[in-house]
Order: sequence, then structure tokens, then C-alpha cells
Amino acid sequence: MLDVYQYFKKMRDESIILYFKGEITNNLLTSILQLIDDKLERKSEAIKTKRKVFSILLECLQNVYNYYQEKEFDNERYHSAILMIKKTDNAYHIVTGNYMSNTEVPQLRNKLNKVNALSPVELKAFYKEVLNEEEFTGSGGAGLGIIDMARKSGQKIDYSFDSVSESHCFYSLQVKVLA
Repeated sequence: MLDVYQYFKKMRDESIILYFKGEITNNLLTSILQLIDDKLERKSEAIKTKRKVFSILLECLQNVYNYYQEKEFDNERYHSAILMIKKTDNAYHIVTGNYMSNTEVPQLRNKLNKVNALSPVELKAFYKEVLNEEEFTGSGGAGLGIIDMARKSGQKIDYSFDSVSESHCFYSLQVKVLA
């Protein structure tokens, strides 16, 4: 029999505020945002920290939702993503993951590496530069999300691309917000 209490205990001990795996829908996004807003309110976090966590969570969820597509791997359908929010002594960790085509990896990796290499002043200038270029992505944005997450968190963005097939990978992203 499945030992549910062990899962519960592990999530409690590791201070997991929210863990979700499944299909991302617009209604789900609204519910998650409301849930986290309520949890942050109950934790009596500083307003600045709440705003950063909420803003970065919103950006992460928009990225997953906007780039979320039904993926087919080896005759099986993987139509799911993950979201986890964890609180440690001094930070919130927002983690997302979803499947993507390997052809998309080089451009995204380059952008993540560039953003991680910039200082806060350089990030601000890069944000303005990208905003002024007005080159919009296929999802309607200008590609500002990653830059904005790095600016608001003040931390490097942790990411990985784990191969799952010859043509696809699982992309995970972690943003840390100091509390």
C-alpha cells in the first residue's frame, strides 16, 4: 500500500508550500496564484518579498502556459508540467518544468547564460534594450520574462535541459527569492 504519510512528512520536512504535476490550464493558473497569495499573506512575509515571489511565480507560470504544448514522445503523450514552491530559512524557491523540443534549447540556453552573466545594472540596461527593440516572440511577449525574473530575484537563474528522447527534453527552471 502507498504510504501517503511518508510523502506528507517529506513535503512538510522540506517546507514544500505547493507541488503540482499535471496539465496547465488558465483556470488552474488563477487558482494557484490565489492560493499562493493567501499562503504568503498568512506567513506575514514582508510586502516586498510577497510582491517578488508573486511576480516571479506569475512570470514562471506564464512561461509554462505560453510555451506549453502537447508533446508526443515514442507514441506516448506527455501533456504535463510541474510547479513547486519551497520555503527555506532565508528564501523561496520557485521551480517549474515542462517538455520542449531540442531545437529550442540553444536559443533559450544562450539567453539564460547571458542573463546570468549580467550585473544588476547591466540587467536593467538589457531589459530596456529588449523592450525598445519591440521584437515580439510567437507567444506575444518580447522575451522579457527571464530578464525580469533575474532582476526581481537578484539571483542567478538555475536551469537544466534533461534529454528524454532524440528530439525532446525536459526543461526545468528554479528562481530563488531571498526572504
